[in-house]
Amino acid sequence: MYYVGAGLVPARNNTGWGKPIPYIFCVNRSWIFFANDNMEIKIIQTQKALSPTQIQLADYVINPYRGCEFGCLYCYSQENKNIKNMDFFNSLCVKINIADVLRQQLQYTRPKRVLLGSTTECFQYQEAKYGLTRQMLEILNAENIPYTILTKSHLIKKDLSIIAKNRENKIYFTLNFASDDIIKLFENNSSLLKMRLETIEEILKNKIQLRIHIGPFMPYVSILKKIIKLIPSGTREIDIELYHKKMGNFKKISALVEEKFGKETKDMFCEVYRNKETYADFTKKLTNEIAEIEKNNPAKFFCILPDFNEFYNKGMDYNEKTVF
Repeated sequence: MYYVGAGLVPARNNTGWGKPIPYIFCVNRSWIFFANDNMEIKIIQTQKALSPTQIQLADYVINPYRGCEFGCLYCYSQENKNIKNMDFFNSLCVKINIADVLRQQLQYTRPKRVLLGSTTECFQYQEAKYGLTRQMLEILNAENIPYTILTKSHLIKKDLSIIAKNRENKIYFTLNFASDDIIKLFENNSSLLKMRLETIEEILKNKIQLRIHIGPFMPYVSILKKIIKLIPSGTREIDIELYHKKMGNFKKISALVEEKFGKETKDMFCEVYRNKETYADFTKKLTNEIAEIEKNNPAKFFCILPDFNEFYNKGMDYNEKTVF
């Protein structure tokens, strides 16, 4: 049973704290989540559901939505050619016919594995209304096609029983900050820490393949040891993906780092990305830190380090363990 209501909540925008904004909320059992009522929702028709991908996690991707309600300041999807002309933080397109299109594509395309959520959060707040992601999961399950889900949303919890039906399915769950204050700073409307940790526990209970994704790992902001301590026991895979300045909004992010943590931290953060040499120095320190943590942790660690000059390259392999 769902209960709905409305009210006002203080909100941070891209320039600082703004006036309170209206919100709608829904309580589903123990969960309370908020959806920005100022978000412009556009219902659109899509011509394809499956798209080929170079990301090594799968050979095809599905993104049921265009845009995202979570408002992550660093999101690289802002540079996506299909999203650049949108008001990224205040607009969301719902691909209302995507289930029918997927069924049609599967008549002549047979993916080995599908990646859900490469450029959007599949379990954002409008999913509770439209259920597009759930439809994708059910269709792929019926076709016995395994999938990998990228998410940081506690709302995935309601679909864990569906995901668990195929033991080859896998969830990459993001846990890249150790406090709600930092989450609110860079991910304006995403799931808070307690919600994420409880969801990770549920994923483990359902015996679904899981990798904790510490990414983007932001130098001197994402404190690795603190994050590792939060991760529930039973987690067997952890990856750390270093933030890249070309992901998005480097100037705004560095300004927020100074505002929240001070000029010294901001200078250290920017120094990492000053040139190839400073970037290489930090990556060496990071891999050494991971190696020390791994000595006393039963999980298998992976480290994803983008090239200095480009965020993504074909050599980035999320499935190959980095040797420390």
